[in-house]
Amino acid sequence: MIKRIKDSRYMQYVAAVAATMSMSAAAVYVSWPSPSLPKLQGDDSPIGSPITEEEGSWLVSIYNLSVIPAAFLSGWLVESYGRKKTLLIGGLFLFVPWFMAVFANHIAWLYVFRIMAGIGGAMITITCAIYNGEIAENDIRGRLGSTFILLKQIGTLLVLTIGPYVSYTWLCIIGMIVACVFLGTFAFMPESPYYLMKVRDRKNAEKNLRILSSNSVDNKFIEDRLTEIDYTVKHDMENKGTLWEFFTNPQYLKVIMIMTGIKTLQQLNGTAAIEAYLQTIIELTTSSISSEVSSIIFGLIQLPAVLTASYLVDKLGRKPLLIFASLGCAVALVGEGMYFYLQDETDVDISSLAWLPTSALCLFLIMNPLGIQSLVYVLLGELFPTNIKGIAVSVFTLYGGVLAFLVSKFFTPLSNASGRHTPFWIFAGICVVGAIFVLFCLPETKGKTFAEIQESLKSKKDKEKNLKDVC
Repeated sequence: MIKRIKDSRYMQYVAAVAATMSMSAAAVYVSWPSPSLPKLQGDDSPIGSPITEEEGSWLVSIYNLSVIPAAFLSGWLVESYGRKKTLLIGGLFLFVPWFMAVFANHIAWLYVFRIMAGIGGAMITITCAIYNGEIAENDIRGRLGSTFILLKQIGTLLVLTIGPYVSYTWLCIIGMIVACVFLGTFAFMPESPYYLMKVRDRKNAEKNLRILSSNSVDNKFIEDRLTEIDYTVKHDMENKGTLWEFFTNPQYLKVIMIMTGIKTLQQLNGTAAIEAYLQTIIELTTSSISSEVSSIIFGLIQLPAVLTASYLVDKLGRKPLLIFASLGCAVALVGEGMYFYLQDETDVDISSLAWLPTSALCLFLIMNPLGIQSLVYVLLGELFPTNIKGIAVSVFTLYGGVLAFLVSKFFTPLSNASGRHTPFWIFAGICVVGAIFVLFCLPETKGKTFAEIQESLKSKKDKEKNLKDVC
């Protein structure tokens, strides 16, 4: 049994899970408002006085706004100091703010707490997508990339199942423990061989590649892998990786367009608002299931979806899962919006539809991690060449953070102004458009090396030019 484990690529899984524990630590912050806002807005607020609805919306959304400074910082750190050190720095940003939350006696301290956490969350989001993509072999890269969303869901599950039943202080302590677990485990993981080859440290690149590979592989396999990595890095580094280069080099234009569409789908399908206001949304319905019990259900049902996605992503491919998940989310959001429309805008007796809001949210929370949330990070690590990958992931994390801020900040004002059904129907429309976009614009990357992916993204003109150069 032990020999079988050693002959497997278990260290790739161990390293990916250890790195992605950072997403569990960040997910605690993302879902923290769901059980915490009702407590902070209550008469016995843990900071001494109740916060207003407006202060609550800022508390939710400012986490995403923190992505702006974090994106620039992370892009520099990940290329200058490596993937591993950047992840550990991000982990510190996820650990320290919990002390502010515990001892806060004014809303201003909670704003600082959320800003620091947002910086840490953005740093690990940017870096983890790169790290997991680079340590994995081609046939399991999608599966390991999916651990990103799996560990995120475990962090979310902790908050949704425990948060409603523990005190505000204990929820903060739980968040602190999760961050500690990440820092304590990932400190012993290897650096990405791609980064080490980029900085011309072939000796350590070979050492780490042996750690990550099966014990049964021979020296030829290691040499072939190093040659492949070296070729990919050298080829990618022919073009200088700068922000100006990213936006002006025509070879990146197609990928920028693709990822802009995918990232827009990921954020404008309403995830940020639904995760933050989950308990509040249920309290607004006439569901027979309490908001606390609903939170537990919502937390539990997402794990099977994530595990299914990690199994199917390297079998069915990225496109089918994204399309299926987008259309599934659209159906769920239409149902949720329909319930609120009937409840608020008509005199229809909806007592027989008490099951609908919880069921619709369950469907959304199954479909969302099945494709939209998990595969975006896989694609970010796959589609961009090594020389520009850090900048690309930083730019799109920044873009996603701004969209998430807008969604979470204006969800409540839009609901109050146009009806609680309106945001859900807008999110549903974006999911449908997103599915069409994926169908016609996204290339399939399943089972391809990074070099093959870059070749498939080239225009016909560029391929003909390269052929002439070879000849």
